[in-house]
Amino acid sequence: MMSNGTVPQGAEPLERRLATILMADVAGYSRMMGKDEERTVKTLQGHREVFDALLKAHRGRIFNTAGDAILAEFPSAVEAVRCATEIQTALRTRNDHLPPHQRMAFRIGINLGDVIVQGGDLLGDGVNVAARIQTIAEPGGICISGSVYDQIQNKLTLQIRQLGEQSFKNIAQPVRTFSVSAESAAPPTDRGRARKRGLATAAGVVAVIAVGGTGFWLYRDYSSRAAEEARRAEESNRAVALQAKAEQDKAAQATAEREAKLLAELQAAKDALTQAEATKHKAEQDRLAAEAQQREAKMQSELRSAKEALQKAAESEKKAQAEAADAAAKKAERVAEVAPKANAAAVAAKAAGASAGKGIDGFDGAYMGRMCTDNPDGSPRCWGVVLNVRHGALSATWQTRFNNQSAHAIGEIAADGTVKVALDGYTPNGVSITADATGTLVNNKLTFSGIWTNGAPITGTWVLNP
Repeated sequence: MMSNGTVPQGAEPLERRLATILMADVAGYSRMMGKDEERTVKTLQGHREVFDALLKAHRGRIFNTAGDAILAEFPSAVEAVRCATEIQTALRTRNDHLPPHQRMAFRIGINLGDVIVQGGDLLGDGVNVAARIQTIAEPGGICISGSVYDQIQNKLTLQIRQLGEQSFKNIAQPVRTFSVSAESAAPPTDRGRARKRGLATAAGVVAVIAVGGTGFWLYRDYSSRAAEEARRAEESNRAVALQAKAEQDKAAQATAEREAKLLAELQAAKDALTQAEATKHKAEQDRLAAEAQQREAKMQSELRSAKEALQKAAESEKKAQAEAADAAAKKAERVAEVAPKANAAAVAAKAAGASAGKGIDGFDGAYMGRMCTDNPDGSPRCWGVVLNVRHGALSATWQTRFNNQSAHAIGEIAADGTVKVALDGYTPNGVSITADATGTLVNNKLTFSGIWTNGAPITGTWVLNP
């Protein structure tokens, strides 16, 4: 379109017209598909047959669909609302014959507005408003715009409730909205048929009065036809009810079979899980037993090494004491040569006593203190430990707080105060670890440090308990 209102050469003008648009969408369709796709599709197909038949009866035309959504055009707002009320009434009856979890309810929105025609499709705000007001309708309910209400008021006997002006996404102006109750709407075909029957009856009475016997036979013939129509309608309703019951029985049987299958699958899954748990438990027991055996073998080996080290230390201590005594004796002899014998004896005794007081047994006792390491997050973790020292051998045992297993420290102290320690323990998740540490014992204070096999540091400080 040019600025002067003309259409560019070669371009066709857009076709626009006023239309009544009905938008219908299934409430909770995605949830129903997630639970049972096949059953949901079959239920939708059955509802669509009712939907399409009533659309055709009221001269409606479906111009677009998307999954469970339906867009239809009507030449009359009155016919669109009549069709919507009959659809909701028919679908409510059909849902009554379905199990609660299979029932499917439509939300319907109706708008009268200007639309753009593009082939068989319709576009524009007239369509968009119908789609938006559909979203505020109750499941099984109908919502109409103010433009539709202006057309149907005083033409249809319905329960209409004002919802006020509503603002919707991508709609420039607020929209007047109304809720229509389908239950209060009498099907127009029934009212038309009743009106025709009343007129025919009145005409029959007039004919009887006017022409006598001929009018009577015409009236009786009309009554026979009306009775036949009623009988056929009753048979049709009975057939629909029987078909609905058959569908309900079939659906109940399918549900029972599906539940039985699910129960069998659930039991099989439980049995498999129980078997897997038993296998996992046995494997875990075997692993723990193997680890316990490895720890015991390692401890036995370390204990033998400690005993051997202790024996060697004792032998070294005896040898050192003998050498010290011999040296003291020799020193005493030299002192005796230049001093009185009494003074020589006193010096020798003093030297021998000093030498004996500095032996490995001088470290014996219980040492009070604690060990510290780092948690996986880098924070420090410390715990109290009592070290026992006897004849140069160091040992300690404590309970870990992670799995109540025992941890150990075994080591030796040389005559010069040098300390060597072997440790074993557990990480916070129960994995066994070891460490080697070294340190000193000076002035009744013992310290050492080392690294666990998992890379965490280990330190300790103790003081001799007097």
